[in-house]
Amino acid sequence: MKDFAALYHALDASTASRAKQAALQAYLRAAAPQDAAWAVYFLAGGKPRQLVPTKVLRALAREVAGLPEWLFDESYEAVGDLAETIALLLPAPGDTHDLGLADWVEQHLLPLRGMAPEALAPRCARSGPGWRPASGWCTSSSSPVPSAWASRACKSPRRWRR
Repeated sequence: MKDFAALYHALDASTASRAKQAALQAYLRAAAPQDAAWAVYFLAGGKPRQLVPTKVLRALAREVAGLPEWLFDESYEAVGDLAETIALLLPAPGDTHDLGLADWVEQHLLPLRGMAPEALAPRCARSGPGWRPASGWCTSSSSPVPSAWASRACKSPRRWRR
């Protein structure tokens, strides 16, 4: 997964076609065949069908962040994108892993499709560093999020475009 993230960063950081081509070639030469296949799928614009319903994802993120619904909604309104809002509100992971892209997608993401909301909390506890099940949802054992959110949200350029 780290290699794919580095590839994505290299592709995003350059405007030169040759640099992008070199980064892609280097990744595809070094990557495991399964990782390379998923990388091509994602880079070509593919995405799995909705794995977790939006309503459930919002509720889980709100619980993890420890925010009341009105504050989560205001944060979403200021940011304008649910994925970015969730990324800003959730604490950073406490540890890392060395799973490949294929392992991450096939073992952690795809099995989420069709799971009942109450089954997602234990899954989050196993999949996400720093997460633990509580009250039927996922919560984080990290420090309070609102202060961390405030410092990161003020730096978000999207916030000032509205």
